[in-house]
Amino acid sequence: MDKNSAMDNPKYPEVERKTSPKKKKKVTFPGPVVTPESEPTKPSTSTQDKTPARKLKKKRQEDKEEEEIIKPKKMKTSLKESSTSTARQDETSSDDGQTQNVERQPFPRKKKQKDKHINQEPIESSESEQPSTSTPVKTLKRKRQEDKEEEETIEPKKMKTPPKDSSSSDAKQIATSSEITERDNLITDKDKFEAKYVEEYYFASGGYGSIYGGFRKSDNLPVAIKHIFKRKIPNKKMDDGNGKMVPSEVAIMLKLQDESIHSDGKAAPVALLDWYEIGGEILLVMERPIPCEDLLHYIDSKGGTLQEEEAKIIMKQLIRTAIDLVDRNIFHQDIKTDNILIQTHTNTPQARLIDFGVSCMAEKDSILRGFSGTPINAPPEAFRGFCSPGSTTVWQLGVILYETLHYCNDFSSIHFLDGDQMIDDELSEECQDFFQACLNTSEEQRPKLQDLLHHPWLR
Repeated sequence: MDKNSAMDNPKYPEVERKTSPKKKKKVTFPGPVVTPESEPTKPSTSTQDKTPARKLKKKRQEDKEEEEIIKPKKMKTSLKESSTSTARQDETSSDDGQTQNVERQPFPRKKKQKDKHINQEPIESSESEQPSTSTPVKTLKRKRQEDKEEEETIEPKKMKTPPKDSSSSDAKQIATSSEITERDNLITDKDKFEAKYVEEYYFASGGYGSIYGGFRKSDNLPVAIKHIFKRKIPNKKMDDGNGKMVPSEVAIMLKLQDESIHSDGKAAPVALLDWYEIGGEILLVMERPIPCEDLLHYIDSKGGTLQEEEAKIIMKQLIRTAIDLVDRNIFHQDIKTDNILIQTHTNTPQARLIDFGVSCMAEKDSILRGFSGTPINAPPEAFRGFCSPGSTTVWQLGVILYETLHYCNDFSSIHFLDGDQMIDDELSEECQDFFQACLNTSEEQRPKLQDLLHHPWLR
């Protein structure tokens, strides 16, 4: 095989080198075309004799660099091929020194690095070709160095980024992770709700949300599920006692989980079982007493009015619960027949207070600007721009009793003040006196909630 063809032709693979612990196989590198062996001559000292050798050496060097620039991949692959692939390529070579193109399979990156170290073993050459091997050895070392630099350039992502880039990328990752975490929390709340409860049908609606009927999966407990849009929540968020800010309705209902409020003889507020924040809504899951109906429909089912004795039972329960709310600085603001449930599982009606959507925290003797309850049932002072928790609640209890004992279910404060609505004179004197005390136009002359329990009509 011609030596010059092996180096000048870039398609020809590198000669196979096998290492042995005892003896290393000599590798022959291409050299200049030499004449048949002759007696060694002394090296010429003239300039003319050295010129052809320098030109030939320089030409080979330029050819090598040009081949590395034009076809670096093929040269790189030939240097990193394994011994088996090299042997297979040797078999495909023709006798006249021409080589055939053989498809080479790329090795994994780790194996390339391993083969690269194997190829870096010291190379031995024969004495006769020592003068011509200096340039190829240097070229091979430089090629390996360039390959190493090229690999480091190709894989910059695996290396550490500059401090500035890393800080900015970390900030982006933190922002992205916070958004993902917030989104995951919303999805998690929805999953928790769906895993625990089943929402079945529309039940009722109010000014700030809708109520649906459902049940708890674990024990089939009937529940009422209230949907409230966040943008419609009238009050600011409040501390639930554990340092977490929650909607005011949630915080107030959590405060009402005291067992003393749910004792017998009171219109105990319905208990809050769970609450979830899903998307743009707040979901409140509350107990739903069965069988029950609101006081307005209960009155209609009784013929439009109740007897005084039955009205007394309901009124005592409402007054006791109102006292508990005022003692805890909770102002309901919207006590009316629509927000009172009547349980009908026994002969004695049991009242339950619901809907704390417009409630707030306020001391019983404080003066508040404005009124958030139902305008048609507002006390007279609310039209002047202020109200007080204690006196307002007394007025609203008088309105409930009026709608309970009169056929006209829709009480209007304005009509009452104008004299268009009158107290029925067929009622007992004690009952009429109770009406006069609760519906006094002067908030200062209305009795306190505790005084109502000692009124002769309720004894």
